[in-house]
Amino acid sequence: MLNQFDFFPKLHDELKVKTLSGGAVSIVSGLCILVLLFSELIRFISVQKTEHVCVDTTRDQELHINFDITMHRLPCTLVSIDARDTFGDHQTNVLHHVHKHRIDLDGKPIGDAPVKVQMKQTMHTDDLKALATRNKDPEEVKEKKKEIDEKEKDKCLSCYGASTQPGQCCNTCVELRSAYTARGWSLNSLKDTTQCKDQPLTPRFEQLENHEGCRLTGYLNVSKVAGNFHISPGKTHEVNSVHVYDLGAFRDGQFNISHDIHTLSFGDHYPGIHNQLDDTRKIFNKSVNIGMFQYYIKVVPTRYTYMDGTSIETNQFSVTEHLRNLPNLQSLKPGNLPGVFVYYDFSPMRVEITEERQSVTHFLTQLCAILGGVFTVAGMVDQMVYQSMKQIQKKVSIGKLS
Repeated sequence: MLNQFDFFPKLHDELKVKTLSGGAVSIVSGLCILVLLFSELIRFISVQKTEHVCVDTTRDQELHINFDITMHRLPCTLVSIDARDTFGDHQTNVLHHVHKHRIDLDGKPIGDAPVKVQMKQTMHTDDLKALATRNKDPEEVKEKKKEIDEKEKDKCLSCYGASTQPGQCCNTCVELRSAYTARGWSLNSLKDTTQCKDQPLTPRFEQLENHEGCRLTGYLNVSKVAGNFHISPGKTHEVNSVHVYDLGAFRDGQFNISHDIHTLSFGDHYPGIHNQLDDTRKIFNKSVNIGMFQYYIKVVPTRYTYMDGTSIETNQFSVTEHLRNLPNLQSLKPGNLPGVFVYYDFSPMRVEITEERQSVTHFLTQLCAILGGVFTVAGMVDQMVYQSMKQIQKKVSIGKLS
């Protein structure tokens, strides 16, 4: 009784016919099965990533903006990083978590040995040192010092309008620079003053004259709101709650905004992430040396979940860019500052990426589907070829096919 339920009836061996075409179809189908089984095995042992989009509800968080940027024609002593956001938070001349590396005109790093600043000695110090060398009598040195102090007391050199107190004196170049800095004025004009005209170039101006560049690495801590950060020439001073940018150290054609972005990311790295600005190079000629290069970035919050259940909160982004040519330094308008500006805003949507691995039952189901599908298709092809060959042979035998 049970043999009546057999869905796979068998034929006697003497009734089976083996053909050349059937052998060829069998070999091809066997190779197809091996290739499909191998690809399915690779998929089973590899990790798959699924993505879906949801509304981002994470707020009031801090964010790391990681960067590695080279400015080819801005020296480290005359480049600043500033950041601000829509909350009104300002970070000027950021130095914390930021490292500056000097590079030469060819992009090669310059040794980190400190630059020695040789300032001109005042007559007061020279006289005392000479006296101490000639005569070791401390009483004579003390009397000479008192005499020179009396002479210096009556001398009061002008601060050239930078004084903040009535009767303020700027007898040395250091005092004059401090007064100018407090006012937020340019220091470039000090070379023509009495106090500073005989002073050698300070390291910051010496690096500018040598056409040095600067590679900036590190990260910024910012709030998770729209904002911007920029790398610009000069220094930022706050005068009466207003941010003033000192570009007086520069002349037209003395610098440009050519730069390389080696890395720029918003948050931690995760497997498979691609930051669009990595390995970006922008080289400009003299016609746009004081241009304002702007990157507009839309940041998409992203949560990446590993196989073990741990997850990281990070971000992806898309970017557009724009170059604004600026006039010469003497006719810059408010809001037009040469440099590299990165404006960022956050998307209200969040991408969630989850690592998954194919289940064993799904893998077995796929194997059965491969075996059954290939055998079925191969049987259909073999039957079609066999019947075609039989019809051709029949026509040949009766002479209908010459």
